[in-house]
Amino acid sequence: MHSQKLHILNIPELDKIIIEIKDYFNYEVNYFKEKKVLFKKIEEEKKFLENSIIIVNQKDFSSLKDKTNEKQIHCITKFPIKISNLIDQLNARLIQQNYSAQSNININKYILDINSRVLKTSDNELKLTEREIDTIIFLKNENKPIKVDVLQKEVWKYGEDLETHTVETHIYRLRKKIKDTFDDDSFIQSKKDGYIIND
Repeated sequence: MHSQKLHILNIPELDKIIIEIKDYFNYEVNYFKEKKVLFKKIEEEKKFLENSIIIVNQKDFSSLKDKTNEKQIHCITKFPIKISNLIDQLNARLIQQNYSAQSNININKYILDINSRVLKTSDNELKLTEREIDTIIFLKNENKPIKVDVLQKEVWKYGEDLETHTVETHIYRLRKKIKDTFDDDSFIQSKKDGYIIND
């Protein structure tokens, strides 16, 4: 998982406190004095807000709502604040974000719901095992054909003593389940140099 990021927008009193205590919690902290600098970062870096919370004051809240998901914004309306309460609120918000993100991973025409272990379209769904979910995610993230021995090591966590046809059998069954449920035999493609999911 990527490190958790805390972006503080124009709240100098909070920035000083967070800098003093940041060794006691698991956040990468960034401070922005101006909205335009933060907005530029959001527009230029696709994954900038991944696993992030932006802390804003009341006056900056409405302008930021248009730039990102409201779940990623934590608005502080008054001072003083109790830091332990703030950290609890931020942790809860990140847990909600992670759960929500796992519920909706778009892959081609499908939505992969890790929490429910389901691959679905608007009118059909397929229950998957945890290992099948791991296989799909691994292939999706690689964006290139992956050899069976790499899947064996990285997804199944098996050593070289396991025969590669065991992994191939698992993938064959997964491809058959997808074909039977969605009439799709091209979701996981078998190439001469491995398996691939074209996103």
